[in-house]
Amino acid sequence: MTFQGNSHTLNWRRPSSRRKTPGQKMQLKTDSVDEWMKRVEAASEFAVSEVFSSKRLTSGANSTAMALQCTDQLQDHDDAYDEAQALLSDWMSSKLRLGLELDEEDDRAGSPLPASVSAVQPTAMDYSGFDELYDHLAEEEEGEALSSFLHHLMDRELLDPGTAEDLLLDSDQGRGKARDPSVTMEARHRQVRENRARRDAEREKQQRAREARRGAEEEARRRGRQAEAGRREEARREEAMVQKEMARLRRQMEEQRALEQLVRQRDRDKRDRQKTAVCPPKTGPLVLHKPSGPPHTEPGQASLHIVNLQCLQRHFSGWFSAVLVRRLQLGRAAALCDWRRSLRAWRAWRAMVWTARTHRERETAEEELRTEHRRDRRAADSDRRRLLRRSFNGWQLWRRTERAQRELLARQEQTRRKMTALIDAASSGRLKGPGAPGAPGPPGNTEEGEDFPGNPDGVGTANQNDTDVLTPAPSLRRHGDAPTRLSPSQPWQVTRRHAAISAGELRQHRHAAQQHTIARQQKLLREQREQISQLREERGLLDAWGTAARPRTSEATGPEPPERSMEHDDETGGSRAKGSSRRSPTTFSAQMKIEEEKRERLKREQDLRAAARHHHHRSLLLRRGLAPWQRLLHLKHGNEQLAVRHHRGSVLLMCLRAWQHWARGSLSGRQAAADRLNQHLLLRHRLACWKRLVERRAVLEERAQGFHRARVQRRVLRALLDHLTRVRLLEWDLLEKAQEHSSRRALRGCLLVWIRFPSLQREEREKEARREELRRRVAEVLPDFRSSRLGLPSPRPGYRLK
Repeated sequence: MTFQGNSHTLNWRRPSSRRKTPGQKMQLKTDSVDEWMKRVEAASEFAVSEVFSSKRLTSGANSTAMALQCTDQLQDHDDAYDEAQALLSDWMSSKLRLGLELDEEDDRAGSPLPASVSAVQPTAMDYSGFDELYDHLAEEEEGEALSSFLHHLMDRELLDPGTAEDLLLDSDQGRGKARDPSVTMEARHRQVRENRARRDAEREKQQRAREARRGAEEEARRRGRQAEAGRREEARREEAMVQKEMARLRRQMEEQRALEQLVRQRDRDKRDRQKTAVCPPKTGPLVLHKPSGPPHTEPGQASLHIVNLQCLQRHFSGWFSAVLVRRLQLGRAAALCDWRRSLRAWRAWRAMVWTARTHRERETAEEELRTEHRRDRRAADSDRRRLLRRSFNGWQLWRRTERAQRELLARQEQTRRKMTALIDAASSGRLKGPGAPGAPGPPGNTEEGEDFPGNPDGVGTANQNDTDVLTPAPSLRRHGDAPTRLSPSQPWQVTRRHAAISAGELRQHRHAAQQHTIARQQKLLREQREQISQLREERGLLDAWGTAARPRTSEATGPEPPERSMEHDDETGGSRAKGSSRRSPTTFSAQMKIEEEKRERLKREQDLRAAARHHHHRSLLLRRGLAPWQRLLHLKHGNEQLAVRHHRGSVLLMCLRAWQHWARGSLSGRQAAADRLNQHLLLRHRLACWKRLVERRAVLEERAQGFHRARVQRRVLRALLDHLTRVRLLEWDLLEKAQEHSSRRALRGCLLVWIRFPSLQREEREKEARREELRRRVAEVLPDFRSSRLGLPSPRPGYRLK
């Protein structure tokens, strides 16, 4: 019932914190709340101690030990205590909140604010954000949880039957006084929810009405501005057209006046010429009057000439008007063509610029992608080289360790072989002392042991030969049992498998293993010296054992590889040659030659095997890499360890139990460390990838925002290009209106705040008084809440809340 995800809802907060406005940011004092919580905790602890004091005294220390005997029970106990404390805090906070909300509703219903102030002030529960809505839902959830918890507490039996019978009289007296707070709280919750829903509906309705009215006003103002701008633009356009038409008419009138003047001048000149032609020059005083003619000829010609001139003037005026109109149309067409050509050129230039810019951006992006891809490839190559280098270094270190181990095993095997040869010589009677001339040396196969440190095949051959030589006698095998074969009782029964070093000794306890091996070898030497005398007495048994050792060895060792079988045949042939040389001294030289040839052939085969192995290793490294080779090496190493553990299981059983326990703990610790390291590395890798993705996303978002911003700016500039003149003309009017509106709004806000300030102070004082009264009520109600329905003893008279 504890709300892990809503830890902030468990804090003590003011119930009006979700109704904060710029003038109503009030918080509770944390010191007083913490002190009150401490007192509540002390009272609850005292009530619990008073209720369960007798039960705790009777149970004693054993009940506490049994109740808290493991960490899980202790954790459950702590969780239950924390849950109860959280529920108590939720209940007290909800009770305080309900009381304050009911008091606020009563005050609001009793003393309503003026209409102007109530219209401006926001409602009590204004969910202006997600946090406030979430708090409202959390309160509802807390109320439901509290009611269910109260029902559970009232239905729960806290006392055993004996204690209930003892407290029956007190419970009868307290049952009449107790009352169920869940009904009252549920009614208050329902009333608060209904009031809140009604206020929310009214607030939403008012908000929608205000938004609709504000949108209508904005739309009307916008349409008015557009209409005014259109009228101004139309008036300006008409005025420009009128000016152009007046200029055209003025120019046409001037041309017509000039034409008329020219026509009058020509007419005057023509009349003058006609007058000159009609009136000849005077020759003398005889001519007293004009020549005779028709009386009305000159006025008729003048009127006819005037009519002709008027007709010519009309035709010329019409022609000139048509020419001017045609010229004006041609000018307009030329201007429109020039404007379209300029617009086409500007659009082509703009498209070219955009194309060039897009091309540059694409090239830049491609270059960045190539650079990033190159860096990623370099990083991947570097990481792969680093991993290969680390793997190769680990492989080299492992190879050196294995080589040192093989050298140590070879030296031990050589020493053991020499001791075996010495025992064989002592048992056969050929050991006559250090200065004896006929003392035989070690067997011929000891010469091959000199190549052990550098030749792993030699080690395998020597091991096989040692196995052949150190096979137990048939008599001992016949009379012994299975544990005798696994646990050698005689020095000559010790083989390489018995003296092999475990993986733990090779890695963790190398020094201790070496010391143990040296001590064991010394002990074996002492036992061998003691057994030399016994071996001399059992010479006859050793001869029979030499003949029967070969089939027993083949059965014990199992199938061998071809190389070791060949070496085994060679060694067997050598041993037979030695036996025949003892029986027939004449063929000793021929057998020695045969043995020498076999040794040379074996040496050549070993050289060929080494060259083939080197070529195979080189081809593996060049063609298949280190991973398959390491896997094969790990597999081989695991198989070898498995075989060693299998053969040494019965001998090292007791010692291996303790070592196995320690090894398992160490291995589990290492595996856990490796898992943690792997998780850490994976987390780092994922975090790095996520960071790169976030950075890449941020870069792409920035580019997209830049591209979107550029496109929006281009469209806006393209749209504002036509409205630039209108905005310049409307700028002063809008600025004046905005200043007037701002001044009126500031004055109105100051006036409203000044009007609400006394009421806010009065409400704050009343809330503080109600809060103090509720704290006193809670301090009085808390022991009743902690007690059961049967009734509990009240606190001691001398106890009081701190």
